[in-house]
Amino acid sequence: MGRAMLIIVAGVLISLGITQTSVFGGLNNLAGHSANYAEATQAQNIAYMGSEMAIRAMLDDPDWRNGQRTFNVDGGQASVGVEETGTDDQIRLVSVGRFNGETQRLSLLLDESENSLVPRINSALGLYMDNASDYSFGISGGGNNKGQIIDGRDASGQCEDLPGVMASDSDVYKDGSDLDDESDNINGDSKFGYDPDMDFNDVVTLIEALHSGTSGVDYTNLQNNVDQDDFGDVNPETGIPDPGVFVVDNTTAKISGNTVGSGILIVRSSGNVDVEVEADLQTAGTPEFHGLVIFENAFALSSSGAVEIFGSVLVGKSNENAPKFDIQFNGKAKLQYDCRAQQYADMAASRTARRVFQQLSVYQTSVNPSSNSNSEEDDSLLEDVINGLL
Repeated sequence: MGRAMLIIVAGVLISLGITQTSVFGGLNNLAGHSANYAEATQAQNIAYMGSEMAIRAMLDDPDWRNGQRTFNVDGGQASVGVEETGTDDQIRLVSVGRFNGETQRLSLLLDESENSLVPRINSALGLYMDNASDYSFGISGGGNNKGQIIDGRDASGQCEDLPGVMASDSDVYKDGSDLDDESDNINGDSKFGYDPDMDFNDVVTLIEALHSGTSGVDYTNLQNNVDQDDFGDVNPETGIPDPGVFVVDNTTAKISGNTVGSGILIVRSSGNVDVEVEADLQTAGTPEFHGLVIFENAFALSSSGAVEIFGSVLVGKSNENAPKFDIQFNGKAKLQYDCRAQQYADMAASRTARRVFQQLSVYQTSVNPSSNSNSEEDDSLLEDVINGLL
């Protein structure tokens, strides 16, 4: 009996020893798997960080759209290749991250576009006002053509017509004045339009980028009497000068004669623009501006001649204490929508535009650098990127 008990106890101890060995062996394997998982995760993170660094490199260097670069990231390495796909502005990016022998691959399809600070034109006259008391509008004189003072019909014939006047709220309009639903002075696909998303802060962002000088945009200050020399020579092919940025800052500018300008004209602070045609040029002389004309903080726009603005006029306040904005047309004047003005304004502010990369698709997998076949998408770009890690 005693001998049998000893044999049983010995068997139990041996079983416990085997069980304990199995447990410790399992824990060691689990620890190994955890370490491998952590390293694979870090390699994956490095691949993602490599893709972000490559996108930043493309933003800094607009000419780099094909080739490979290698980045050292958090104790690992990312090799990244980019190539243009030949489809619109799409770019393929492959990033391979390695950390402690673990390798992860990330493939992205990106769409490159330009995000301009210039507001999209939505009317011939945009009123970024809170209410009708923020401005006044008057028309006098017999020179104006009915229905053509503020015209949202596209002068180029290339784009859809727009409303004559656009504002964020119907309370901005003046009933019973020269600017209401019954006015014969307004035309377009509709006389008035409402857009609650209109925000003058977006326009101010553009003004600050252009006027601060930090964007690298060269602008021309206008004051007193303005002539063709201020806007530049007229291109005989287009009939207008090359687009530029022109600023009237806390002063008065008088544009007269046959002067033609294009791009963006900003009138800000406490100045005003007085657009005139000299008496002896009333029939032949017509000052024109093609693009965006922006009034910040309730300036005055007055015309005693035949001024024509082809594009859009934007009026708004960045200071709630700014005085009332006054628009007075005393001669033959026209605010005429022309969709080509958007192009002229974008060209004038091109240095403020920001390149944007939008992710269209993403593919992620592990990679065996020593293998000749890593995925169904294997190609020369992936091979070159992997070789960057070897």
